[in-house]
Amino acid sequence: MSKNSYAVFGMGTFGAKLATDLARSGNTVLICDRNAARVEELKDKVADAVIADATSEDVIRELNVDKFDAVILGMSSYFESQVLALTLLKQAGAKKVFIKSKSTIQEKILYRLGADEVIQPELDVANRLARRLSLSNISDIFEFKGSAIADVIVPDSLENIPLRDLDLRGKYNITILLKYTPDGLNVCAIGPDTILKAGDQLTVFGDQKSIIELFKR
Repeated sequence: MSKNSYAVFGMGTFGAKLATDLARSGNTVLICDRNAARVEELKDKVADAVIADATSEDVIRELNVDKFDAVILGMSSYFESQVLALTLLKQAGAKKVFIKSKSTIQEKILYRLGADEVIQPELDVANRLARRLSLSNISDIFEFKGSAIADVIVPDSLENIPLRDLDLRGKYNITILLKYTPDGLNVCAIGPDTILKAGDQLTVFGDQKSIIELFKR
């Protein structure tokens, strides 16, 4: 059963990757781009594909954009086109519009025009990399509805203590979701009697500040 429905406009690197990943996750995805070759290349990976101009009022109307859970504008080459497409989508009743931008100034303008979320992929990647380099025991961390999911390495301070005694959930609001074998390829069983070793790899969920404070050492 399909999870959600999305329309993705602009089949550049960002839009194509987003559309195919959403479809692979079970969502219904429509893609739209003026470039016929790009649409042809991707059409078998999504539910529907349209060769059209997202800045055309007729196109936006015919696509019934209000039926989608969200519309994503991935075309960022021409800011004027983004502004026009966003305006048309909002006028047509799009529920949510996510839009890619190149600068903070563009971001502010797009929010003022009604964008629900503005994405700057290069800044997002830079921020994540900076955190990874600064927090040596945290290989990746993603914010998730006020909390965070992170891949971490167990520090010496947590070694040889059973999970029951660590009480990560009660003391730090952190839950261990997965524990991996030393090669990081297979998932290990975990329980109250599981004893962590320094260097073990975990995927954890919980309070972002607590995750950073506990595992950055």
